[in-house]
Amino acid sequence: MSNVRVTYSGLIAFVVGIASTITGFVFTIIVTRRLSPEDLGLWTLIGSLVSYVVIIEPIISYWTSRQIARGEKVGKTAVLTSGAFSAAATIAYFVMAIYITYVLKTDATSIFLASVLVPLTFLGNTLTGISLSHKPHAVSYGMIVFEIAKLPLGFGFVFIGQMGLFGAILATIFASLAKIIILLIMVRQELYDKINLQTIRYWLKLFWIPLYASFTGLIFSLDVLIYSLLTNSLIGLAYWGVANTISNIVIHSGQMSQALYPKLLAQGRKEFAEENLKRLMYFAIPILALSIVLAKPALFVLNPKYVQGFYIVYFLSIRSIINILTNVFYNILAAYETIDLEKQASFRQYVKSKLFVIPTLSYVMNGSYVILLAVFLITIKGTTMSEVSMVIVWSIILLATSIPFMIYSLVLVKRQYKINFPIKIVLKYAGATLVSSVAIYFVSSSVLSYAMTVYEFVPRVILSAGIGGGIYLGITYAIDKSTRELLGSIAKELKIK
Repeated sequence: MSNVRVTYSGLIAFVVGIASTITGFVFTIIVTRRLSPEDLGLWTLIGSLVSYVVIIEPIISYWTSRQIARGEKVGKTAVLTSGAFSAAATIAYFVMAIYITYVLKTDATSIFLASVLVPLTFLGNTLTGISLSHKPHAVSYGMIVFEIAKLPLGFGFVFIGQMGLFGAILATIFASLAKIIILLIMVRQELYDKINLQTIRYWLKLFWIPLYASFTGLIFSLDVLIYSLLTNSLIGLAYWGVANTISNIVIHSGQMSQALYPKLLAQGRKEFAEENLKRLMYFAIPILALSIVLAKPALFVLNPKYVQGFYIVYFLSIRSIINILTNVFYNILAAYETIDLEKQASFRQYVKSKLFVIPTLSYVMNGSYVILLAVFLITIKGTTMSEVSMVIVWSIILLATSIPFMIYSLVLVKRQYKINFPIKIVLKYAGATLVSSVAIYFVSSSVLSYAMTVYEFVPRVILSAGIGGGIYLGITYAIDKSTRELLGSIAKELKIK
């Protein structure tokens, strides 16, 4: 819709993303300090299993976002169709869960309980698809409710109730319900339309477009399954999951661009994209540096036994910003594609469109990634390489296979739509980040001791990060006009009722 405010929605999403990171980090501390490495690895594996079966949901949310952005009323049809799809997905989850428990000889109770997350994830993703084009900031509200709800639930079930992995799953289930309720309230105006069978037939006719795109995610998430089956171990998955918890902080900076896609769908002005890239990089660069400089302290807070995995955090954090940029460029390319406005467009026309080309690029990237990972694990099978070293190489493989596709997507955006990447401004932000990172390093080195308790340690980590953030803000405000305009736009947006 044309009234979507990119900066407003992006800022809300970013602030909520940071707040969610803090609450999510606390929840992760509860989980990582109460679960054994084997249970923590199983927790990571369960997340992958759910993602495997939810792969068909974009058949609904993919088209829903595009249609609502262009003014079509398909909300109720999307929600009811999502419910039907989730039933089949839940059955598929049970089949995989039975096989996994047999191969890994692990307790089936927690894995089967997690099946409840399948329909909840379906409904949550569909409502998110509706929200993105109706009220993008509703996605942020749903996220913060989910993260805040997890804290008391996790503390009660895992810490006090001593329910372990079972309790962590229960906390996630109830938090998901809270998120869904908020999203339902926020998008209720889009759910008053009639069920449109013609719309469902249209989605089913073109099911292969979003399914083709979503299967790239399935290929990507095979990494966890491949690692667990080829190493017959869950310890490496624990390191992988903990490192991702920290590197995912960088991902939240990408929330600055969450409203760009529907805005370009509605209006298509390249100025929106160029300005949004500046806003995105302003936050992404320092957060990347923060996750790297404070990698070891963050791992210590989560659980001291994972501190030796700090190199994993380095590579995954860099990959996170590469992934953010790649997704932004892909969204720009997809937003300018108009083939779906032609209801009678042929299969060949769709295959030539960006809606097909973009996921094809993802297939090549993700396929290369999992193949290289599998080859590596097979090659070192039987050696004495430690699990930490194996996971470090795993993270390097992921990073190495991501970079070429980010570069290529940037070239496509620049060549086809004349959208320029703000290199000069990025260099300013990088310089300011370097100065603030040096300050964080020296401050943290002088105030942190790994002999401290976590209660003494955390405030000093926050102090170090706060000092670095203040230095970055001061430098960029002094040397960069765009930063001053950004702060001005923040004040303006906050005044808009």
